[in-house]
Amino acid sequence: MSNQAVEAAQEAVQKSEEIDIRRSPISVAAVVIYMITQFSEEKKLLKDISQATGVAEGTIRNSYKDLYPYASRIIPSWFAKEDELRNLYVPY
Repeated sequence: MSNQAVEAAQEAVQKSEEIDIRRSPISVAAVVIYMITQFSEEKKLLKDISQATGVAEGTIRNSYKDLYPYASRIIPSWFAKEDELRNLYVPY
């Protein structure tokens, strides 16, 4: 991840603490990393995030469903604009 992506992920994790998501911090961090990487040229697969964080793919998927509605509140606007957020995968 680029330095800018790392900074965006750190800021997003901090912002996510303001939302009552009821997920472990490592699960939230894994989802944030996944979301942030989707805006870069170095997109990461869910299995790669799972291996890097030690969070099961299913847990990341379920946590993603919980965090997705808050993406515009947690992902820094300087990193991804509102219209770019619409390109995120929409969970069922």
